[in-house]
Amino acid sequence: MTPGCFRLIIAAAALAAATALPIGVSAQTPREETAAPPPGEPAYRPPWRGAPGGRVSGATRGIFRAAAPLPTIEVLAPSDHAGLSANPTPSLFFFVSGPVGWPTRFTISAAGRPAPVLEARIPAPAAAGIYRVDVADYGVRLEPGTVYTWSVSAILDPRIRARDIVASASLMLSAPDPAGAVASPTRRAALYAGAGVWYDAVAAAFAAAPVDRHAALDALLRQVGLAGLAAYDRQATALSAR
Repeated sequence: MTPGCFRLIIAAAALAAATALPIGVSAQTPREETAAPPPGEPAYRPPWRGAPGGRVSGATRGIFRAAAPLPTIEVLAPSDHAGLSANPTPSLFFFVSGPVGWPTRFTISAAGRPAPVLEARIPAPAAAGIYRVDVADYGVRLEPGTVYTWSVSAILDPRIRARDIVASASLMLSAPDPAGAVASPTRRAALYAGAGVWYDAVAAAFAAAPVDRHAALDALLRQVGLAGLAAYDRQATALSAR
């Protein structure tokens, strides 16, 4: 895969990611954003402290006349705090509700830094679905102790950037590894979720999807208020398998 490319996730792809507990987080809270998942499915336990931020959904702002319906963008992230990853070059996922007919941009910014850590144009999604961006493709590595904001934006009018459709979320690097050499992606998803390592849990859940029929992924997305995305992905996968 060449730099700047990303992949549509309809049938889950095998993903590999390092895993860890959050830096500066010595305790976990049992709270969850929705009811607990059924036994055997991953239960995400958000960090008790040290992870500010959250998810911001992307929709049109202001008046913009378009020939086709404007899509919405949603990043796969917790709603009220920074998601964690143990991988300094994580894979990040986002959803679009329909084709994006405008330039699309992926950005990572760091608190206190005036310029983005990463800003790159990515292919505009051609259809509704869940897409992946691999930070490793851009030669950027995240640093411990830094709160990052990552975003995906559709640029409707380059002269008026306030009209961009932008979805964003917070991201922090964490350590150490709660899963070790565990090979089963289903088990890894559960371990990462229980340790509060959101982005690695999502990556493992995608890897587990062919085996568990999207049970782990659905459970994780429901727990952060993204049940609609889980339902869409499940239906799209069923259609692609026919």
